[in-house]
Amino acid sequence: MLILPDISKNLVSICDGIIENQQQASQNTNEYSKNGKKYKLTSNGQFIRVQGEAKHLLVSESYEDFKSNLSILSSYHILRSHGTLLERYRNLALAIIFTSREIELNKWYEPTSKVCNLESSQYNPQYVEKDALNYITNVSQASRREYIKLGCMILTATKINFFQTDHNVTSPTLEGYALRRLIAESCGDDALCNIDVYNSLRAFSHWCSIKGVFYKLEIPGLKIDSALIHNFKSFPTVPGWIRETIKGRYPAGCSKCSLIKKTLYLLDNSIYGQLLSIPADLNYKSFLKLCKDIELDPLKYHIRSGSLGLSIEPSIELHRIFNNANKWIMWISSVLHAIGEYRFAEGSKMITSNKIFKLNKVKDQKAYKETVKLVQEIRGMSDEAAVRSFGLSNSLSTQIGFT
Repeated sequence: MLILPDISKNLVSICDGIIENQQQASQNTNEYSKNGKKYKLTSNGQFIRVQGEAKHLLVSESYEDFKSNLSILSSYHILRSHGTLLERYRNLALAIIFTSREIELNKWYEPTSKVCNLESSQYNPQYVEKDALNYITNVSQASRREYIKLGCMILTATKINFFQTDHNVTSPTLEGYALRRLIAESCGDDALCNIDVYNSLRAFSHWCSIKGVFYKLEIPGLKIDSALIHNFKSFPTVPGWIRETIKGRYPAGCSKCSLIKKTLYLLDNSIYGQLLSIPADLNYKSFLKLCKDIELDPLKYHIRSGSLGLSIEPSIELHRIFNNANKWIMWISSVLHAIGEYRFAEGSKMITSNKIFKLNKVKDQKAYKETVKLVQEIRGMSDEAAVRSFGLSNSLSTQIGFT
């Protein structure tokens, strides 16, 4: 049993802890800790959890401190922990190290980026100074510029992945055409499945501002302040072939819409565009209107739009307004399984999507049975004969008018 002096001591200790926490909070109102977890204030006034600080890039905030080469030492220290990356994939390592320096000097980061200063870091990279500087010593200025360009394009490719999938990089195999091409050309095909490459890219991709790269990609509807725009003036111009990989792509959170529209487009460009009709209860006009809005203002539909403040417009959770998505998926699944590859070579690729229902789930659907019958009836017919015999006045092609 506690006696009164013990209770008093406990109360004093608790009060001291509260005062200490309040003092720390008053010193830095941009972050706080709770239950051993750290939270950081974002640009839209919300706090997000800070994770993996051991992989944060360390930067100096004042020009006077830039001479300490903190970002170079920090990035080298992080890459050093990733197996044999420094030795085996030197081109990638140098691209990351030199680009990290540009991130520091040009402030290509924002509150959501995984960067911090030395005072708030969980590690001090000064011990690697000699090794880090030796690693980059013999690189010419011309080569350094090329490595920076490569690093910036790798960052851009990871942000294109984030736009489309909500992930910068994937494992066990890297995904995204632009990222795969850049890594394969600079490191070799084996790097596409290398865990050290994955871990290095995963850390690297989080050091740079998402909004800054989206600005360079000219994604419409982006919410970005003038200071960040100014900082990214020094970011290299993105080549046309990389820009092309994001055109026509839907943002993360809209994959069902994208799959449905792509299926409609492929059907429209096949004989089945004239032989099938979209059921009235799917309300195809409303769907096409939704697709148009996503294409014109994609960021407000991105799954992280609200938490990261990506869009000028209020964020929209697609599942709340696209309430017949599963009906659409059921219909296209039924049609795709019924057609298979008959006069529709693209069908095999579409069926592999993890959003397409399996055959055993659609085989009792009316759309499946009717389409199977249609396919059987047109076998052996020419396209002209099939359209003449089974063409519809309210066909899919007439309804959606893609072509």
